Amino acid sequence: MRASTGRSDDEALSELTDDAAAQLAAVSGVITHPATARSGRRRRRRLLGLVAPLVLLAGWQMAWSLEWRPRTILPSPHQVLSAADAFFFGHNSVTLSGIVPYKGAAWLHISASLERCITTWVLAVVVGLVLGLGLGLSRWVADVLEPMTNALRAVPLFAWLPLAAVQFGIGEPPARTLIFIGALWPVVVATTDSVARVPRAYVETARMLGTPRARLWRRVYLPSALPEIITGLRLSLTLAWTCVIVGELLGVTRGIGAMMIAAREAGATDQIIVGVILFAVIGYAGDRLLRTLARPLVRWSDA
Repeated sequence: MRASTGRSDDEALSELTDDAAAQLAAVSGVITHPATARSGRRRRRRLLGLVAPLVLLAGWQMAWSLEWRPRTILPSPHQVLSAADAFFFGHNSVTLSGIVPYKGAAWLHISASLERCITTWVLAVVVGLVLGLGLGLSRWVADVLEPMTNALRAVPLFAWLPLAAVQFGIGEPPARTLIFIGALWPVVVATTDSVARVPRAYVETARMLGTPRARLWRRVYLPSALPEIITGLRLSLTLAWTCVIVGELLGVTRGIGAMMIAAREAGATDQIIVGVILFAVIGYAGDRLLRTLARPLVRWSDA
């Protein structure tokens, strides 16, 4: 009887253990499922993001194969790849025109464009933040400067080209001026609007707690407005990078835009497309980098 009872107890304990393991597995599945689902969604988004470039590449190859455009002005993807190889590594690749401007000098021109963009963008961000905070925090500053700033930011960028060329000639000064103008206004607008929308309750609470007026902008306004400001910074960086090529039309000797101008004069359409792809890839990478750097500052935001 004791042996029989012992076996019954063992069986009951085994059943309880199995039930507990099953429940634990079920709970674990519930807990880990959302993360797994998010990971799966990210993979699907990345795969879907490849669809459009692949379709574009296939259409491009088809257009070249069927000669929808003369092959002298529409190179094949392979010819563009060969031009990129010559531009980056200086190899004697077979290209559309047989001419590769600035062969093997890719890093020199990429670094020149990046330096021109980043240094001017940083200056535009500093000026834009100061101006935006002034417009958002001070009614007097807004009354004095807002009409003028609204009028100036309505001027198309290309309208500044003739004036910049006349005032500064050709070369670096007009190029950097255009980049600065293009990058400035998104920061000003984002900072002004976000600071002006900070709830008054936050400000009054900080004052009741004894926060000095001079520190309100750093302790109240800036943290509350930071997500929108970062969105403005992203747009500003994108516009600054877009303005690089416009500025490099004004006679600079180094830069991706300068390479594209030389390629146009040489009839090297494949090299021009290399420049377009470089602008797209670097611009996308810059935006992703800024988002990554900004994420710890605004963990509650999707910036």
